[in-house]
Amino acid sequence: MGLSLSLLFVGIAELSAQVVYDVDPAVETVEKNRIEKSKTADKKIMGYRIFIGFSAKRADATEILTKAEEKFSETHGAVLIYDEPNFKVYVGTFATAAEADAALVDVKREFPNARKLRMLIPNPAYNGQTAN
Repeated sequence: MGLSLSLLFVGIAELSAQVVYDVDPAVETVEKNRIEKSKTADKKIMGYRIFIGFSAKRADATEILTKAEEKFSETHGAVLIYDEPNFKVYVGTFATAAEADAALVDVKREFPNARKLRMLIPNPAYNGQTAN
Protein backbone atom coordinates (compact mmCIF):
# COMPACT_ATOMS: atom_id res chain seq x y z
CA MET A 1 0.00 0.00 0.00
CA GLY A 2 2.88 2.38 0.71
CA LEU A 3 4.11 2.05 -2.87
CA SER A 4 0.72 2.69 -4.46
CA LEU A 5 0.11 5.68 -2.17
CA SER A 6 3.44 7.26 -3.17
CA LEU A 7 2.62 6.69 -6.86
CA LEU A 8 -0.71 8.42 -6.30
CA PHE A 9 1.04 11.49 -4.86
CA VAL A 10 3.54 11.56 -7.73
CA GLY A 11 0.66 11.44 -10.22
CA ILE A 12 -1.13 14.31 -8.46
CA ALA A 13 2.04 16.42 -8.37
CA GLU A 14 2.32 16.18 -12.16
CA LEU A 15 -1.20 17.47 -12.75
CA SER A 16 -1.46 21.13 -13.60
CA ALA A 17 -4.20 23.49 -14.62
CA GLN A 18 -4.05 26.07 -17.33
CA VAL A 19 -6.31 29.12 -17.33
CA VAL A 20 -7.17 30.65 -20.67
CA TYR A 21 -8.66 34.13 -20.80
CA ASP A 22 -10.90 35.22 -23.63
CA VAL A 23 -10.04 38.95 -23.77
CA ASP A 24 -11.59 41.50 -26.06
CA PRO A 25 -8.84 42.78 -28.46
CA ALA A 26 -9.60 46.41 -27.52
CA VAL A 27 -8.99 45.66 -23.84
CA GLU A 28 -5.81 43.81 -24.70
CA THR A 29 -4.54 46.80 -26.72
CA VAL A 30 -5.27 49.21 -23.87
CA GLU A 31 -3.44 46.96 -21.42
CA LYS A 32 -0.40 46.63 -23.71
CA ASN A 33 -0.28 50.43 -24.05
CA ARG A 34 -0.50 50.84 -20.27
CA ILE A 35 2.35 48.39 -19.74
CA GLU A 36 4.49 50.10 -22.39
CA LYS A 37 3.89 53.51 -20.81
CA SER A 38 4.91 52.20 -17.42
CA LYS A 39 8.16 50.84 -18.91
CA THR A 40 9.00 54.24 -20.40
CA ALA A 41 7.77 56.33 -17.47
CA ASP A 42 11.25 57.29 -16.36
CA LYS A 43 12.35 58.07 -19.94
CA LYS A 44 10.05 61.09 -20.10
CA ILE A 45 9.02 63.81 -17.68
CA MET A 46 6.61 66.72 -17.80
CA GLY A 47 8.57 69.72 -18.97
CA TYR A 48 8.43 72.42 -21.61
CA ARG A 49 9.19 72.96 -25.27
CA ILE A 50 8.81 76.12 -27.29
CA PHE A 51 6.38 75.66 -30.17
CA ILE A 52 7.38 77.71 -33.22
CA GLY A 53 5.28 76.44 -36.12
CA PHE A 54 3.51 73.64 -37.91
CA SER A 55 2.30 72.44 -41.28
CA ALA A 56 0.34 69.56 -42.68
CA LYS A 57 3.12 69.27 -45.29
CA ARG A 58 6.41 67.79 -44.17
CA ALA A 59 8.40 69.95 -46.59
CA ASP A 60 6.96 73.18 -45.17
CA ALA A 61 7.60 72.08 -41.59
CA THR A 62 11.14 71.06 -42.54
CA GLU A 63 11.78 74.62 -43.76
CA ILE A 64 10.76 75.93 -40.34
CA LEU A 65 12.96 73.30 -38.69
CA THR A 66 15.96 74.26 -40.84
CA LYS A 67 15.62 77.92 -39.90
CA ALA A 68 15.31 77.00 -36.22
CA GLU A 69 18.35 74.71 -36.35
CA GLU A 70 20.40 77.49 -37.97
CA LYS A 71 19.53 79.84 -35.10
CA PHE A 72 19.33 77.51 -32.10
CA SER A 73 21.32 74.33 -32.76
CA GLU A 74 24.14 75.45 -30.46
CA THR A 75 21.90 76.65 -27.62
CA HIS A 76 18.54 74.90 -27.52
CA GLY A 77 18.24 72.64 -30.55
CA ALA A 78 15.09 72.07 -32.60
CA VAL A 79 12.93 69.07 -33.36
CA LEU A 80 10.16 68.12 -35.79
CA ILE A 81 7.40 65.97 -34.28
CA TYR A 82 4.54 64.44 -36.24
CA ASP A 83 1.30 64.93 -34.35
CA GLU A 84 -1.42 63.73 -36.71
CA PRO A 85 -2.36 65.45 -38.97
CA ASN A 86 0.43 68.06 -38.63
CA PHE A 87 4.19 68.26 -38.44
CA LYS A 88 5.08 70.51 -35.49
CA VAL A 89 8.37 72.24 -34.85
CA TYR A 90 9.67 72.85 -31.32
CA VAL A 91 12.78 74.47 -29.90
CA GLY A 92 14.49 73.07 -26.83
CA THR A 93 13.55 70.83 -23.95
CA PHE A 94 13.29 72.51 -20.58
CA ALA A 95 12.68 70.91 -17.21
CA THR A 96 11.37 74.10 -15.61
CA ALA A 97 9.10 76.94 -16.67
CA ALA A 98 11.83 79.46 -15.76
CA GLU A 99 14.27 77.87 -18.22
CA ALA A 100 11.64 77.87 -20.96
CA ASP A 101 10.68 81.49 -20.25
CA ALA A 102 14.31 82.61 -20.54
CA ALA A 103 14.71 80.80 -23.86
CA LEU A 104 11.34 82.06 -25.13
CA VAL A 105 12.62 85.65 -25.09
CA ASP A 106 15.45 84.63 -27.43
CA VAL A 107 13.25 82.47 -29.67
CA LYS A 108 10.60 85.18 -30.09
CA ARG A 109 13.18 87.38 -31.84
CA GLU A 110 13.15 84.93 -34.74
CA PHE A 111 9.68 83.45 -34.32
CA PRO A 112 7.36 86.14 -32.91
CA ASN A 113 4.42 83.73 -32.54
CA ALA A 114 6.43 81.21 -30.49
CA ARG A 115 4.87 79.99 -27.27
CA LYS A 116 5.86 77.80 -24.36
CA LEU A 117 4.00 74.48 -24.04
CA ARG A 118 3.96 72.02 -21.16
CA MET A 119 4.45 68.51 -22.49
CA LEU A 120 6.37 65.27 -22.08
CA ILE A 121 10.08 65.72 -22.78
CA PRO A 122 13.04 63.34 -22.59
CA ASN A 123 14.15 63.01 -18.97
CA PRO A 124 17.66 64.47 -18.68
CA ALA A 125 18.30 62.17 -15.69
CA TYR A 126 17.29 59.00 -17.57
CA ASN A 127 20.30 56.71 -17.99
CA GLY A 128 18.72 53.94 -20.07
CA GLN A 129 18.23 51.51 -17.19
CA THR A 130 14.81 50.55 -15.93
CA ALA A 131 14.05 50.62 -12.23
CA ASN A 132 13.44 47.27 -10.56
